[in-house]
Amino acid sequence: MVLSTLIIQAKDDTSIGKSDSVVNQNNTKTWHKSILLSDFFNLKGQKRKPVASFILDEEKPKESIFKKNLQISGIARIISIYRNMDTYYEDMITSEKNFSFTDYPVALSGASFLGGYPNLELNVQSKITNDATVNVGYSMSHGFSGQTTNDAGKSLSSLQNLRFGGKLNTSVAKFNLNVGSVLWTKLSRFTLGQTEYRDDYFDRLPWDWYRKSFLRYEEYHGLGANVGAQGGARSPIMGFVGNIDIFPRSINITMVLGRTNLTSTDSRKTLGFPEMVYGARVEKNFFVKSIDARVGANFYTRRADTDKSRGIQDNNELYTVDGNIRIRKTKFFTELAYGKINTPHLRGGEGFGGAFRVDFDKRASPVPFSIEVYRIDKNIVSIDGSIINSNSAVRGGGYATEFIYDVTRIINAAQEVGQYANNRMGISLNAEKKFGKLAFQFGTNMSQEIENLSDTISMQHRMVSFTRSRFRPWYQAGGNYGRIRSLWRRTYETMIISDDGSDYKKGYNGVELLTKYRVKFLTKDFVLMNLTTFNSIQKNFSGVPVVTDRAFARTLFTEITVACKLTNKYTIVVNGGIERLKGNNKTLANPDNGNPTADAIGVAADQHGETYGIGVDYDFSSTAGLHIRHRWFNHQDFNLVLDKFKGSETMFELKLFF
Repeated sequence: MVLSTLIIQAKDDTSIGKSDSVVNQNNTKTWHKSILLSDFFNLKGQKRKPVASFILDEEKPKESIFKKNLQISGIARIISIYRNMDTYYEDMITSEKNFSFTDYPVALSGASFLGGYPNLELNVQSKITNDATVNVGYSMSHGFSGQTTNDAGKSLSSLQNLRFGGKLNTSVAKFNLNVGSVLWTKLSRFTLGQTEYRDDYFDRLPWDWYRKSFLRYEEYHGLGANVGAQGGARSPIMGFVGNIDIFPRSINITMVLGRTNLTSTDSRKTLGFPEMVYGARVEKNFFVKSIDARVGANFYTRRADTDKSRGIQDNNELYTVDGNIRIRKTKFFTELAYGKINTPHLRGGEGFGGAFRVDFDKRASPVPFSIEVYRIDKNIVSIDGSIINSNSAVRGGGYATEFIYDVTRIINAAQEVGQYANNRMGISLNAEKKFGKLAFQFGTNMSQEIENLSDTISMQHRMVSFTRSRFRPWYQAGGNYGRIRSLWRRTYETMIISDDGSDYKKGYNGVELLTKYRVKFLTKDFVLMNLTTFNSIQKNFSGVPVVTDRAFARTLFTEITVACKLTNKYTIVVNGGIERLKGNNKTLANPDNGNPTADAIGVAADQHGETYGIGVDYDFSSTAGLHIRHRWFNHQDFNLVLDKFKGSETMFELKLFF
C-alpha cells in the first residue's frame, strides 16, 4: 500500500541504485525507486511491499526542501480484541461475543473517537537550511469495531489527520509553528494539562514509545511517577500551536487556537458554531546561584454560541499564574487561579483557587516525600485541564450536552492520590523509599467539599477498568441499574445519598500503596508489583479513610503483577486482582437519571470482583514487538442482583516503529 509520495532532487544517479528511468518534458531523467516494508522494519522473509515511492530529478537540486537530512519516522499499529461474555449488562453496545479492531467500539456518534489511537502515524522531516526545519505528519485510524448488538457490523472506513510544522532558529529566538491534528500541548496544570491517573500495570498502554518489553517493567520498578501520563500530561489540540523561545531573556511564549477532543461533539454539529479553545502562556526562567525558578502566566478560554441565530454565549475562562522553584534540596510548586463562567446555565459565575506543594528529595530527607494543599472553587473549570469538574454549568461539547453524555463531569468523585477536583479543599501526602531492590510508594489524600451541591457520589472501579469502560463507552448512566459512568480507560459508579438535610459537607479519603521488588530466580529476572488502594466518602472531613458503615461508600482494590524475562526476546506477565465495594443504608441504588427497578430501591451496594490474566511479549526486532494479553474476570453485587457480569478477553497487538 502506498502511504506517501515524496519528491527528491538529485544531481546524479550514483546513489540511487538500479531503477527505471523516463524522460520528462524538460528532456531530463527522472528516477523512480521504491522503499520496501522490509527495508523499514528489517523483517527478513516477509513479502516485500512498497510503502513509499521517491521521484528523483537530476535538475534544480536547490529547489527541494528534501534535499538533505531527510528523516522518516512513525508507528504502525495493529490491534484486535476478542471478548466472550457469559453474563453481561443488557445495555452493552457490542454483542456478548465480539471482535473489535480498535481500542474502543464505535457507537453512532462522533464522540466515540474521544478514545482510541491511530493505526498508522507517519512523520517526514527535513532541513531547509541549518536554521530552518519543516515536517509533515499523517495519521490514520478506522471505525471497524466488529458486531454491535443490533446485528449491524461496522464497515471499514478511514479517519485521516494531517499536521504540518516548521521551525526557524535565529541568533535571538527560536520559532515553532504546528498546524493540524493531533497536537499535544501543555500550558499549565490547571488550564491545559491532564488529570493524573494511575493506569493498569498489566494492560498495554497505546501511547508507550517502544522499548524492550521487560525494560518497561524495569522502568516501572525504578521510576517514582505514576503509570499513565498519556501525552506527557498534555491535551490534544486540533488547530494551531505556536511557540517562541527568546534566548537573551529566557522567555518562552506558547499560543493555542483550535479545538480539543472534549470541546467537540457530534450531537451539536447542526446547532451552530463549534466551541473554540484559545490559550496562551508566557514563561520566564531564572537562574541565581542555588536557585532555579520557572514562573508562568496562563490564559485559557472556551468560547461558543449556543446556536446560529440567537448568539447566546456559552463561555468559560481561566487565568492563572504558576511557579516551580528549586532552592538547594527543596522544590516548591504553586498555581493560583481566577475563573469566570458565562453559560446559559450560569451567568457571571466567578471563583478563585490555588495549590501549593513542597517536594523534599533524598538529600533533604531520609524518606523523600511531598506535601500539597489546595482549595479550588466550584467555578474554577477547564475541561481540558487537570481538575475534575463537578460544575454542571460547564459541559463537554457545550451547554446542550445532556448529563448522561458529558464525560467531563464527575460528581463528587473519590479522588486518586494527587488528583484535583473543584468545589474541594484538601491535602495530599506522597512518600517513597527503597531498600535495595525493594521499593515502596505510599500516598494518601484527605479532602472536603466547599459546598454541599449534590446528593450524588462517584466511586471508581479499578478492576479491569479498560475492559468495562468499553461495555457502553462515553455513556454516563449505563449498566442494569443506570449507575455506571464510562470514561477513557476507567469506570465510575454513581450512588444517590438518601440522608435527610444538607447541613453537612462530604469528606473524601484515599490511600495508595505500591510495593515493587526486583529479583533473579533460577537465572531469570523478575519484577513483582502489588498495588493496593482504599477510598471512602463520608460526612465531613476525616484524617484517615473510614472503614466502617459510617462511610456512604468505600472500596478496596488490590492486584499483583509479575513480569519474567524468559529470554532477550520473550517476556511473560501474569496478573491477579480483587475488588470490593460497599455502600451503607444511606445510599440508593439509582441516580436520578437512571432506570430504577423495584428490587433496587433502598438497597445498598455489596460488590465483589476478581480477575486473572496472563500475557506474552515477543520482541522480534529492535523496533517491533508482538503483544498478547488474556484475562478472565467476574463481578457481582450480592444485594443488587442484576449487577453482574462474567467473561474473558483476549487482546492482540502488533506494534512497529520506524
